[in-house]
Amino acid sequence: MSEEKYLLSFIENSNQVAALNAKRMEELIYEDPGSAIVKARLFAEAILKEVFVIEEIIEPYISSLYERISYLTRKNIIKPDIQKAFDTIRLTGNKAAHDGEFNDISAAFKLHKVMYDIGVWFHEVYTSDQRRVPPYEHPKPPKKELNNIQDLIKKQVLELVRQGDIFKNTEGDEERNVSIQNKERQENKLFKTDLPKGKSYLIRELSRLRDSSQEAVENANAFSEFKKYMHVERKIQEDLEKILLKNKDHNSPNLILLCGSVGDGKSHLLAYLKKNKPELLNEYQIFNDATESFSPNKNAMETLEEILQDFSDQLLTSSNKKVILAINMGVLHNFIMREHRDLNYKRLSEFVSRSELFSQNITTCYSEGNFDLISFGDYHSYELTENGPQSSFFLTILYKIFSKTERNPFYLAYKEDLANGIRTMVHENYEFMQEEYVQKQIVNLIIQTLVKFKLVISARAFLNFISDIIIPDTIIGSQIITEFERIDQSLPSLLFRRKERSTILKAFEELDPIHSRSPHIDQLIIDLHTRSDWKPIVDSYIISDKGKKWMGAFLSQENLTDYTFTQFSETLIRMAYLTNKEFSQKIQEPSYQSYMKHLFYFNTGDRGKIKRFYEEFKSALFKWKGSPKKGYIYLSRSSDHYRLGQLLNIKPVIDHLKPNPKDILQSFKSSIVVGYHNGNSENRIFLEIDYPLYYLLLRVREGYYPNKKDEEDAIKFVEFVEKIMKFGEKKNELLVHFPTDGRFYKLKRDDFGAFVFEKE
Repeated sequence: MSEEKYLLSFIENSNQVAALNAKRMEELIYEDPGSAIVKARLFAEAILKEVFVIEEIIEPYISSLYERISYLTRKNIIKPDIQKAFDTIRLTGNKAAHDGEFNDISAAFKLHKVMYDIGVWFHEVYTSDQRRVPPYEHPKPPKKELNNIQDLIKKQVLELVRQGDIFKNTEGDEERNVSIQNKERQENKLFKTDLPKGKSYLIRELSRLRDSSQEAVENANAFSEFKKYMHVERKIQEDLEKILLKNKDHNSPNLILLCGSVGDGKSHLLAYLKKNKPELLNEYQIFNDATESFSPNKNAMETLEEILQDFSDQLLTSSNKKVILAINMGVLHNFIMREHRDLNYKRLSEFVSRSELFSQNITTCYSEGNFDLISFGDYHSYELTENGPQSSFFLTILYKIFSKTERNPFYLAYKEDLANGIRTMVHENYEFMQEEYVQKQIVNLIIQTLVKFKLVISARAFLNFISDIIIPDTIIGSQIITEFERIDQSLPSLLFRRKERSTILKAFEELDPIHSRSPHIDQLIIDLHTRSDWKPIVDSYIISDKGKKWMGAFLSQENLTDYTFTQFSETLIRMAYLTNKEFSQKIQEPSYQSYMKHLFYFNTGDRGKIKRFYEEFKSALFKWKGSPKKGYIYLSRSSDHYRLGQLLNIKPVIDHLKPNPKDILQSFKSSIVVGYHNGNSENRIFLEIDYPLYYLLLRVREGYYPNKKDEEDAIKFVEFVEKIMKFGEKKNELLVHFPTDGRFYKLKRDDFGAFVFEKE
């Protein structure tokens, strides 16, 4: 058919019309991109017509490209990725057909790759041709002398394609003319312009955030310049520095216990102080891993005894040793409860007991005599307020990465890339993350993962998360990426559709706003289905110029078929959630909002609000077991014949809750702690209520009947209920209920101790 070789020649034998249009498309792409785009549309039409013939589909009323794509999608003949490819050609082809001045060579390059994907699919599915399918190559310019400026530009475009699909930025004079002064480069030690031509500085800098980078290794004895820049000062650092200053130059023994768990930042904090404030640590010996044995023959407890021997009852008065010990709370508890062979640690044990580290009370730092203790467990990466949680820690980290300042190496890298003509979806996602409300929403979601799923998110894990939501798997120049690839690789999609990347992103998939049961989302979907012009919808829901631009290609229902409509609507919801404060607040989960308010009230000791919570909790408790009448709770499960109940009169315990008048709480208990007694305040029982249990009890109050799995998940609550049931009056009185006819009887003791059975 052809004397010259062209990329899609492998479909010549199976579809000559499509092949001819593919050939003409390649011939026109440099001379007349608009006409080349029209040829791409004719190619798609020829492929679909042949599919209808092969599949023996006779539908006389289906004639347009849109109708053919929709029909094949509904019948599951074409899969989502191929449907998106056809829709991409159709959308771009419509522009070229209806706009005679639409002559975008980058759009033509996009379609050339999409045509190749469709051609490979058609060849593999609908032909038996065994010829080899060549790997994809960009179309080459015509073989002629490049003796005018237009040809020189085309040659440059092709060269950029060969270097990695990166095109010159064409988004405005401001970005085109961005450059970085040599003085700025020299003054910022963190940013160096030493990459080969065509490589992205922003991608290099963002890659330093990943767990796989060298910067990810935490070591109490090392602290790089990059870590120094990323370091965020927190209250726990301030408290530790106060303790070190207090003990400085004192010629007496001192043990500082840094108590916490894995990943809470102990190593990072010690490394920071050692690098930046070494005078505070000069007198101390630091043990960052308290259970790392000096001898392979010693276990963890024996190793601790060796470290702490100078702080035993026998040696404390004769020692002048100073030690900082980072230790897991469980290990410390086991150590002070353990029977020691040669040395005693009664003073240390009593100190830990008086610190109330293992009590219901909040313990941040506690000092007494030769001992100091800091508990990482009651310092948090977020703060509580009456209007909801916030996190200055995570927001400060985001500021360090996305602020438009000349001290920020990430921003300098971004500007350097633009000056070099490098723009990818990484750069577009970076710009999207520079928006203040987007940052706040991502931090709000991070806090939700901490509360709802009890994730432990260290600074390092958070940095890796940021790289995951900005850098897509495949990096393509933003000028040749298709509209569907653009929204696939946009931050809202990466944020909620990469669950395999980390535990954080797995939790984010569950927090995806498309799962919200909200009338506001239902109304948005109805509007998309019933209105033909989507521009007003996009403009009203997305409060972001970048977001509007991403969605700008999809402004009519006729532009999208089944799967691509779903993709568009889901992206619209996610983008509205991240940019539109009014919309995001409307679809916020009420149970989460109420839990965080109650958590704030319990930590501030607001008795009025606490009283209301106790009433609601007691109602859920009675509904969990079932209640035949006010004040009575069932002892037995539901039965066909009768059920037994007892009078249960329990009194709330609130003296463990200390008043705290602050509006913003940095230190607090991360779960709601309730307590009850039976009239004797010595007989008290406590229960920690986390969000999952709160949500379950909320549903029970609304009429939900817990199943076996619920009881397994809420095992601590079930055990609490069993203890509470012992506070009842079953030894003195039982209520017998016959559910079938609503009869009640009481079995109780009379004044002489004899049992009496009487009808209620």
